[in-house]
Amino acid sequence: MTASRVDEPTLSIPWEGVRELFHSWSGKGDLFAGLAAVLRNDEFSRWTKRDVERRAHRVLFENCCESLQRMPVRVRDWLAIIPVHSQVSRVASPAPQGRIDWAATRRTGWPPREFVGRTRQRTSDEALLSALRWTVERMLLVYRDASFKDLRRKKPLVDEQLRVLDQLVERPELQQVAAVLPDSAVIKDVRRAGPKWRVVADLADLLRKEDGPDLIALAKAQIMPDEELASALFHLGVFGLVLTSLKAEGHRPVSLRPLYGGASGAAYELESAGQTWHLWFEAGGLWAKYGQVEPYVEATRGLQRPGQTKSPDIMLINEGSRRALIIECKYSKDYGYIRRGYSQALTYLTEARTTMIDVGAAFVVAPSEVVTTISTGRTVMGPVSFCGPELFKGAFRSAFAELRQ
Repeated sequence: MTASRVDEPTLSIPWEGVRELFHSWSGKGDLFAGLAAVLRNDEFSRWTKRDVERRAHRVLFENCCESLQRMPVRVRDWLAIIPVHSQVSRVASPAPQGRIDWAATRRTGWPPREFVGRTRQRTSDEALLSALRWTVERMLLVYRDASFKDLRRKKPLVDEQLRVLDQLVERPELQQVAAVLPDSAVIKDVRRAGPKWRVVADLADLLRKEDGPDLIALAKAQIMPDEELASALFHLGVFGLVLTSLKAEGHRPVSLRPLYGGASGAAYELESAGQTWHLWFEAGGLWAKYGQVEPYVEATRGLQRPGQTKSPDIMLINEGSRRALIIECKYSKDYGYIRRGYSQALTYLTEARTTMIDVGAAFVVAPSEVVTTISTGRTVMGPVSFCGPELFKGAFRSAFAELRQ
């Protein structure tokens, strides 16, 4: 798998839905874990939160290359810009030290019982060095995570600059201070320290955004440019749109578990007209909950490599009235791939009608750039509709209202 180019046009993401999910997420760990939960659904994938972070660092590394190119390629050039201050201290010792104040020394008696003098101590600016150490260590981590083999074809090499950073971080000048995440005030101080420090400030500003509270900015900068991660982000956004649509109708979905972390079961529960509905995120566990085996698994049992349970991306089901809405998410510019969403959605609907529900409907949600209107095919199992995120909210509310009748 290769990272998509940062400067390529990217399909839109339903940010309204993403923001809905981010209300309950505290930082990048939640974002990376949520994306991993989507990507892990592929039976051939074993994504973890750390895998997503490494993939996001491929994009971040590309964004850092311009600043890296402007950095020194010799350690001594770095050492030359480290600001050093002199501090004069008064000392009294049994042996001469520094510049002796003979008048003060004479007052202690003669021969002198102690020598009074002044010493000069050179100290470095700790705040600047702490910011520099954090920036260098984070940049090297991003570099190690990034699969830069594919990036070299379109970015000037920065090997020399990175090699020097690897040496610089081991220098005593940096080892004597702790690496501290710089805030905006420190970044300003770093920028004012001199022309060469402005490059450090630019790089630190890029790197520190990953640890900031603005997950939308992080998603746009490091997730959206990568096609595979963007597909998972689209899935999360559509799930968020389901939540906003339910809330717009006056329902109050109650969270039952995180979307990630290996927890099983429905993600949300809501009450409507005295009935309980369960909202599933990656609904493969629904078959085990019912104590049944998915027909697809049964059909492929005789193969040398039998199939694993397939799960709708999103499913809202009422066990009592045996009704459900199924949503399949498709994020691509490939119309053939988008159209295959029909067979997937219809399969999920057919399998659900086999044992779990009596009435249902299915949606295939794709980016608005590839589906500009809503269209519905009616089958004996129920309607299957294609739509973009903007039209999905209204269509979902209408379908949900019809099922509740």
